[in-house]
Amino acid sequence: MPTKILTLSGEKNTWYPNSVTILENYLSSLIKPNEYFDISKCKGIRKNLAYNLQYIEFLDRVIKDIKLSSVLYTQNFKIFLIVGSSIIESIFHYLVVSNGHAKTTNLKEVESYESRDYIIGSKTFKNKTQIHVKLDIPINVEMTFDQMSKKVESKKLLGDSFGFYSKINPLRQLRNKIHIHSSDNALDTDWYNFSRKEYSLIREVLYSVLISEIFEYDHKDIFKFLDIPI
Repeated sequence: MPTKILTLSGEKNTWYPNSVTILENYLSSLIKPNEYFDISKCKGIRKNLAYNLQYIEFLDRVIKDIKLSSVLYTQNFKIFLIVGSSIIESIFHYLVVSNGHAKTTNLKEVESYESRDYIIGSKTFKNKTQIHVKLDIPINVEMTFDQMSKKVESKKLLGDSFGFYSKINPLRQLRNKIHIHSSDNALDTDWYNFSRKEYSLIREVLYSVLISEIFEYDHKDIFKFLDIPI
């Protein structure tokens, strides 16, 4: 059954991460309705962010309090980085779109055709034709984490005082390691890619994003667990 308190085995003290409600209240100072996001969409974004923020606080406690094997530490570092990067990506998406910097197109594909195979010389070819309708009003195109990060940095969407823009790109590259099959060689493994160095990096950047000037809320101490040296 779900619980609102957690107890470590063999201990009497209870603990629980920040509640979803507290986290949603904090996030509401930034994630609010505008011409690009309606009330319902903002509520969904805030809830997903709150769920993941609560989870990484729990994961932080697991890493600190439970004695694990080196492999399990490494895997927890990896999951922390992946979830933390996803939180940053979601905030960036809101910032980029809300400030009118989303990637757009005025074309929408309505049909496509393929020719039969034909041979020229010793090679086989096929033609593909896409039919697009031109839209009166451009629509947003999904952006990658890399594209959003560059836009956030170039437009200083986290504020002029934010000092960690250059540290975001390494996180994006590491976040792509979620694909287990994409190992290039025997050393391109989680064991070598994720360590306390990467764990410290995501904590530092995520904390800096969450307490940056874009959040007009006083209770920034709720993320203090990210600012504690490991």
